[in-house]
Amino acid sequence: MTDSELIKMAEKAGFHAAVIDTKDIPVDGSFRKFCEENRCGKYDANYSCPPACGTPQEVHQRLLEKKKALVLQMTYEIGSYENQKAIQNGRNMLNKSVLALAEALRQEGMNCLTLGYGGCSFCSPCRQVTGEPCVFPEKRISCISAYCIDVAKLAERCHLEFAWIPEKLFMFGMIAIA
Repeated sequence: MTDSELIKMAEKAGFHAAVIDTKDIPVDGSFRKFCEENRCGKYDANYSCPPACGTPQEVHQRLLEKKKALVLQMTYEIGSYENQKAIQNGRNMLNKSVLALAEALRQEGMNCLTLGYGGCSFCSPCRQVTGEPCVFPEKRISCISAYCIDVAKLAERCHLEFAWIPEKLFMFGMIAIA
């Protein structure tokens, strides 16, 4: 599938999109500290999040094993950053759309690594808490932050809009493709 076909498919799914070589994805291992702050409550409690998803070096290597990435952007009106319900709704919408697009790409024979906003939430709580294996390993979605991706730089490189505006949430996902 060509880059323009990937972008058209993403746009049909409601995204603004770009394709980038995985070697050009801006990664900064120091961003892991934001996951370690555990503001989302998933650190060491979710297979898709640190430390279970891997070290910054391991997740970067996982990205580099893919050839290119489809970078996906959606905006969601939230009113203010204090509106946690709107942020959660936006997160759920983005992740659901990323997963649906990844499934469509898998049906085209592509091997996909999916990244979204806030990590996987198929099971509550995640089976990692009880030491059981993941029920949906093929559908698991990691947070783009868990992969230490500098989203502001990524958006700039991909010519996608990104800003910190209290009324609007700019959300990013990614599907890395072999």
